[in-house]
Formats: sequence, structure tokens, C-alpha cells
Amino acid sequence: MTDEKKILLNKIDHLLTKRTSELLDGLPDVHEVDDGIIIRFFTDWDNCDDDDTIKHKIVKNLDNPDESMVFFYIPKDAVFDLKQRFYIGCMTCLNGRIVIEANDKIRILENTTKICIDSAEVKGRALENTYLITCSDKSKWSDETIKHTEKFREVSPLS
Repeated sequence: MTDEKKILLNKIDHLLTKRTSELLDGLPDVHEVDDGIIIRFFTDWDNCDDDDTIKHKIVKNLDNPDESMVFFYIPKDAVFDLKQRFYIGCMTCLNGRIVIEANDKIRILENTTKICIDSAEVKGRALENTYLITCSDKSKWSDETIKHTEKFREVSPLS
């Protein structure tokens, strides 16, 4: 085989490998939740600032705009440290297992458990792929939290 053919074959092989990788990245993530399976694309979800593997989606309460509720997917071994950027009232673990450190306490949330921490100083580490819902009262937010969350707020067509 001539050198020209080898170069051409190597280039074709490289392009095929690259395209295969791009196509595989476009496939959905599959997550098992208790006795069912969820297939989720995360295309409309936001990434967390510190770790783009953590996905979140704001849940709008149409009856109470002062309530903040966020649905999270936190993959195994992901770590977060809020540092006054968000205020968490209560956390509900829908599925998975996560260590939460707040108010000088370390607690583990597992499937279908809930804790109320009322703190903006919250750290966590997922022990398993975890689906989590957080909720809080916006009237308890600090000025720093309000300023940080402005980028996530959308203007509702109903307001």
C-alpha cells in the first residue's frame, strides 16, 4: 500500500471515529428510577455553574410565585457547594442517594425522603445518580441569592 493510500485511510478512519462519537453523544441518557426507566435528553435543562453534569429545571408555581421549586438530576460523584448563591428550604429525594451538609449537620437523603434545612450554605455529594426537588420561600432569600438567580428568571407572558 502506498503512503498516499495510508494517509487517506487514516483520514477516513479519523472522520468516522469523530462522527460516531458525535452521534453517540446525541443519544439520550438512560436512568433507572425504582421500578421504571426514564429516558431523558436534558436538552431543555440548564447546567449548574460549577458542574455541567448537574442538570436542573425550574418548576413554576402558577398559584404561588413566591415559591421557588427546582428539579435536579445529580449524577453519581457530582459535588456542589452553594455558598449563598441559592437558598434551600426543603429537599426531596425522589430517587438515588445523596449526602447533604447544612447547618452543621451531615445527612443522607435516599429514595422518597425529605429534609428541611432553610439555609443558603449547603454542600452535597451524590452517592448514586439522584433526582432531587428543592423548594424555598423567596422572601427568605438574601440579596446575594436574589442577584445570582436573576439570570435564571424568565419573564412570563402572563405577567
